[in-house]
Amino acid sequence: MIYRSKAPLRIGLAGGGTDVSPYSDMYGGAILNLTVSLSAYANIEITDDNNITLEAFDRKEKEIYAIGQILPLTGTLDLLKGVYNRVQKDYPFTTQGLKLSTYVDAPAGSGLGTSSTLVVAILGAFVEMLKLPLGDYDIAQYAYEIERVDLKLAGGKQDQYAATFGGVNYMEFLKDDNVIVNPLRIHTEYLHELENNLLLFYTATSRESAKIIEEQQKNVHDQKEASIDAMHRLKEQALQMKEALLKGKLNKIGEILDFGFQQKN
Repeated sequence: MIYRSKAPLRIGLAGGGTDVSPYSDMYGGAILNLTVSLSAYANIEITDDNNITLEAFDRKEKEIYAIGQILPLTGTLDLLKGVYNRVQKDYPFTTQGLKLSTYVDAPAGSGLGTSSTLVVAILGAFVEMLKLPLGDYDIAQYAYEIERVDLKLAGGKQDQYAATFGGVNYMEFLKDDNVIVNPLRIHTEYLHELENNLLLFYTATSRESAKIIEEQQKNVHDQKEASIDAMHRLKEQALQMKEALLKGKLNKIGEILDFGFQQKN
């Protein structure tokens, strides 16, 4: 038996960074993002070899462990191990063997939320396999906990929710740690025009988001007024982008994007 799942990657149009604690905890955040036709894929195959086999085809990495053990976090295939360990802990299950294989359409560090999307895809396969009673909000929060708490990877909350819900969403990150995903009903002609005017380039470079996030968190912790004011303006940018998309003012998008870039300089 094989269980398959996939989740879409995303691009962030506005509000990036306001979903990261402690800013979102203190002031609340807002982000507008949309998913694209690139995905993360996960397959779970039940085997009878008494092994747990993990394989990331895009990274050409493979590891095999005897079944019945907690998988060690070694820096290789840790996203796969983290999901397996957490699901096994919360929803114990037994098999004679299991093979978890993954593939992502974009490389890590590309800025498309690849890691979080992969976690959501893997969770989706386990949800199908174990018939877990988890809705979209549950899966997104579960993915967030695995990545941020279990694996201690720095980052925000938008990627898990974007991958789980898909589409064009205005997301609100409330001070009480709740998240509200507002799907935007954008006229088809506006979406087609937006698609016609957006190009996604692969620059063959990557950036380590953890370092950027750690600096951002430090600035908020230290109450640096300039940095916090910039975050407030990024939250305002998300509202501006929402209005432009809903009203079809696509000629304003470049100006709104530039407004956001200026806050990050």
